[in-house]
Order: sequence, then C-alpha cells, then structure tokens
Amino acid sequence: MNSLDAGSLKLGGLNLTGIVISTIVYFAAAYFIKRQLVEMGIPKGVTRGLVIFLGAAVPAYGAAYLVDLVLG
Repeated sequence: MNSLDAGSLKLGGLNLTGIVISTIVYFAAAYFIKRQLVEMGIPKGVTRGLVIFLGAAVPAYGAAYLVDLVLG
C-alpha cells in the first residue's frame, strides 16, 4: 500500500498514536512539575518556565519513542 495504510493510525511517516500519547504525557508532566515548583516557592519567570518546558519535554519524547518501538 501507499503511505496511508487502511485501518491504522499512520499517515506518512507520522504515527498519530505516538503524537497523542506524547501530548498527554507532556501536559501531565508539566502540571506536576509546575505544582512542585509552586510548592517550593519558586517565583514565576523565564527560568521556571524553561525548567517546566524541558522537564515535561523529556518524558514526552520518551513516551513517543516507546510508542514507536511498540508499534514499530
């Protein structure tokens, strides 16, 4: 078949399942990291925003990688 497989969630080289799961993981991680930083009393700013972004991006990339390994 071509790049659009019937009955799967692949469109070209993109695996939509990985995108959906990594997005969910990103927002969940960002929520918990932000909550932890607020409890620690870290003031809002560029550094805190960068810590939240990078801290949430790492598990999101990991989840997307694992989904890609499983669904191959």
